[in-house]
Amino acid sequence: MDSSSNASESVHARLKNWFQDRKTEKQLIDRVVASVEPGIENARGYRKKLKRPIDVCLEHCKSMVAAIPGPIYLQNSKDLDPLISAAFVGNEKIEDLLQNQELTLIPDISGESDRFALLSMTHRETTIFGSRQEGEMIVADARLTAITFAEHKIVGLSTSLESARNKLETLCFEIILEAISEEIAAKRTDLGELREHQKRLRAMSKMFSGGNNPKNFFGHGNYEDRKKLEKVEQMLIENEAELARTLKGNETPEDWLDVLVNYLLQPEKIFTIHNVAVRVDWRNVLVSDSEKEAKTITFAKCELSEDMFRDVVLISYAKGK
Repeated sequence: MDSSSNASESVHARLKNWFQDRKTEKQLIDRVVASVEPGIENARGYRKKLKRPIDVCLEHCKSMVAAIPGPIYLQNSKDLDPLISAAFVGNEKIEDLLQNQELTLIPDISGESDRFALLSMTHRETTIFGSRQEGEMIVADARLTAITFAEHKIVGLSTSLESARNKLETLCFEIILEAISEEIAAKRTDLGELREHQKRLRAMSKMFSGGNNPKNFFGHGNYEDRKKLEKVEQMLIENEAELARTLKGNETPEDWLDVLVNYLLQPEKIFTIHNVAVRVDWRNVLVSDSEKEAKTITFAKCELSEDMFRDVVLISYAKGK
């Protein structure tokens, strides 16, 4: 086969790969639009406008997952990592959590031995009373702060670290899209409620306006009705002003596209992950004095909103552990 034939095949292969990449990119964008707000597809040029914002958001998800500590290798229950020891106390055992997770495995990975996943949980700090050494003295009823972990879950279970991270990146992306969708839905709900309120105010305005207008079937207004009318008209003015503010940038497919683009370009405003390191003693009591005996536990804190947090760390174990 001559070189011109090889060159032709090379060009064909590149074009084929280019077309496949474009097709995959188009499918991704359309999936994003369908999950957030299907009406956006009526906005002209929406795919072109969404390409870079989606890339920015995906890169944010990748960097968040890459920053998660671990994996912690769970070799045996007698020599657990300090974080695992602190996270599972009393009758709680990580082995039970892992065993339950194995029951949910799909057949194509159940035969593999290595496991990689995300351990997800929550923590809270509580005040307890116990002994504490202060200098050469021991205070019997000192106020202490203890940390307790709960709501343990296993996420993104895979047979390789790369696969687990890929699953987690996808999950982070989906969480961000869901948050954007809820934000748009909330704005639409606000618009609907404002419009309904406006209808009620207009009906009340007619009710209290009085006069011989056939529409005002409640008859001539009195002083009390006039005072109520003034109040209703003021409320109408405020309602119309609020409705105008809410409508601005939140009404057309192009408006929803702009909202989606802005959120995707600033995903850190929706979902962030940052590492936390604390020192605890054998009671899970926080220790600030560097000279006191304590173990350092490190995990990542996921923040989706002001009141939604999860503590996470990557773990690895062999099947049957």
